[in-house]
Formats: sequence, structure tokens, C-alpha cells
Amino acid sequence: MKNTGSLNGDMYTSDVFQILFDYEISRSKRYPSPLTLIQLEMSPIATSADALSAAPKIFSSEINRHLRAVDIPSKAGNIYTLLLPNSDKHGAHAVCERLLLIFKNKFASPSGDSVVFSLHIGATTHNGGPDISSESVLKKARDALKQSKLKGANTYIFLS
Repeated sequence: MKNTGSLNGDMYTSDVFQILFDYEISRSKRYPSPLTLIQLEMSPIATSADALSAAPKIFSSEINRHLRAVDIPSKAGNIYTLLLPNSDKHGAHAVCERLLLIFKNKFASPSGDSVVFSLHIGATTHNGGPDISSESVLKKARDALKQSKLKGANTYIFLS
């Protein structure tokens, strides 16, 4: 997936993401369709400093490899936000389960050292229509992420 609006070539910046997020919210409001927002926090664990510095790039590449072309990924620090247009609660659960499955594996850094990732995932879905707002969707995803952190590593919480 090539996102031309990103600075690092694989994830949208927060500014670009906000524009796309607002557009998808307004589209979902006007033409009621489901929308999923996932926030995840990743913590890399590596055997060397080189592997640790390569971890964000490895993580971003794996996320992009497993998303649809219409999905919109963004990164700010170690928080990743994934907007999934036309994705209902079943799609949200499937993506969260897939992410946990993918990232329970070890990954090799360019130097050959191992990297593993610990994840906390919060997700929400809205069916669209006149009562959808970017603030409410974002708040639910953030609340779900907070609950995942309380629950423990490699968990996801879904709030509808």
C-alpha cells in the first residue's frame, strides 16, 4: 500500500489522516454506511538497539501488508490509528483478531535480530447516519484502547 500523503512513505501523518477521517465521517453521515476506527499501541521488544530502532518500520510495513487498499492508517509515536470505511462490527473484530495473530510472531530486523511486539487495541464501529461525529467515534476508540491497557498486553476491546 502506497500512501502518497505520508511523510515516511507507509503511514499517513496526523494532519492528512484528520482530513481523510473528516471526509469519511461526512460521507458516512450523508450515505449511511458503517465505519470502524481502531487505535492500537505497540511496544516493541528487541534483542539489540538496531532491531529496536527498526521496529516501527517493521510494524508499519506489516500493518500495511494486511490492510485493504481503502483502509487509512496513521501513526503518531507508538499509537497507530486505522480507519476502515465500510467496515461493520464483524469486520472490526476480524481485523483486531488478525492483528493479534500476525503480531504474536517474531520478526527479523534488517540486521537479523529478533523483534516482537506487544499490542493494546481499542476499536469501535458506527453504522453511519445523522448521529455520527468524528469526536464520538474517536472518543470510543480511545476509551476502548484505555480499557485494553487495563486488561493487559495483546488484547483488544470493542466498544459500539
